[in-house]
Amino acid sequence: MALFHRKKQIDAPEPEEEPLRLPGAPETDMSGRRSIGDHRDYLCSLVQAVSPVAMELPRAVGLAVCEDIHAPHDVPVVTTAAIDGYALDSASTKLAGRPGAVEIQVDRRPPTPVTPGTAVRVMAGSLLPEGTDCVLPLDLLDVDGEIVLFSPVKRWVGARLAGSDYGAGEVLVRNGTILHPGIISMLALAGIDEVFVRPRPKVVIVALRADESQREEVEKRARANGAQEVGSLGATAAAIESATRALDVDVTVISTTTSNEAEVTRLLSNAGRGADLVLATSDRMVAGQQDAVSSVLPHMGGSDFARVAMEPGANQGFALLDPSLVPLVVLPAGPGPALISFMAFVQPLLRKLSGLPPTDELKAETDRPIARHPDSTTFVPVRLARVGGRPVLSRAGMGDVTHAVDLSMADAIAVIGAGDEPVPTGMPLVCWRLR
Repeated sequence: MALFHRKKQIDAPEPEEEPLRLPGAPETDMSGRRSIGDHRDYLCSLVQAVSPVAMELPRAVGLAVCEDIHAPHDVPVVTTAAIDGYALDSASTKLAGRPGAVEIQVDRRPPTPVTPGTAVRVMAGSLLPEGTDCVLPLDLLDVDGEIVLFSPVKRWVGARLAGSDYGAGEVLVRNGTILHPGIISMLALAGIDEVFVRPRPKVVIVALRADESQREEVEKRARANGAQEVGSLGATAAAIESATRALDVDVTVISTTTSNEAEVTRLLSNAGRGADLVLATSDRMVAGQQDAVSSVLPHMGGSDFARVAMEPGANQGFALLDPSLVPLVVLPAGPGPALISFMAFVQPLLRKLSGLPPTDELKAETDRPIARHPDSTTFVPVRLARVGGRPVLSRAGMGDVTHAVDLSMADAIAVIGAGDEPVPTGMPLVCWRLR
């Protein structure tokens, strides 16, 4: 009989798997914060432009072509009238002024070819009738219904010759050109009906709205202040949805009041299927608590959580959702902070996804000194005007970017760099347009 029993073996708990961090994070300052520019460039480095597709020409307006487009034949393909007027054979005018005038009658029922010595009515863009090689303006017709000429007319006057715009094989549109109606008209005239472009990115917004307990508390206090009804409490999602739609991209919104992590994980997984970018917004403002999206992201793919030297919006979250590496941006709670982060980081991401270059910076001069934060970039709602031909900004309302009333009065958001001294009057500041 054994005097001692073998001690029962207890399995050691398996160590928790470390969250996957995204590579190449930029350096930080003494306070562990990234600059706005470094964080923006880092996020853009982690995404690739949307794959190009063939698209019908009219539907491609506003999109960037992904290859040089060559003329399949001469453009115009045939000679046409360049103006509204009267087409005739220039040879019939060679005796004009030697010594007398040449009278050209207008044929109201033109034969084919046009009879020499007569003219026929044509419109700009129409084919030159057979037997004609020039077009004269409408105002040359006299009261007797004739055209009286005192000098010869040169061949092809008033006409647009075949191949005068582009010859077969010449480049019509360069790779990267953004198509507008004028370019589309020219391509259509060249017989091109389909182009290779980057489609509009598909953006899915996952909006976490206030839950039932938060809504009840708001309604209770609202009734105490005399209000009978309370809105949807979805101001942040509304602001971001409108800002996204203003960029001419495809937008889908998924709203939820749940804070259950399993349900939030399911929503994000579904949002990532077929999306090019996922945006997470929240109207839940609970101090000291991490939002549900940030809690589940480390288990859904590579993630990056950082502090950026900006106020508001210092806390930034980003992830590439498995398995397709769909980028997801976690925006701060509240319309103002979310809009600032959208302009600083989401807009550049959407341009990268669309294959477009960064937007040109708009700058406007201050109309009075503006206070700075000593070590963070801040943001002020402003109105823009032209004074003496120069763009000038003035503070909208109290200049509080977290105040919806100030935002409603603004044309743009002025970016105020950190510093110990106020921004002086007349100093140009970068502005992000709101309208």
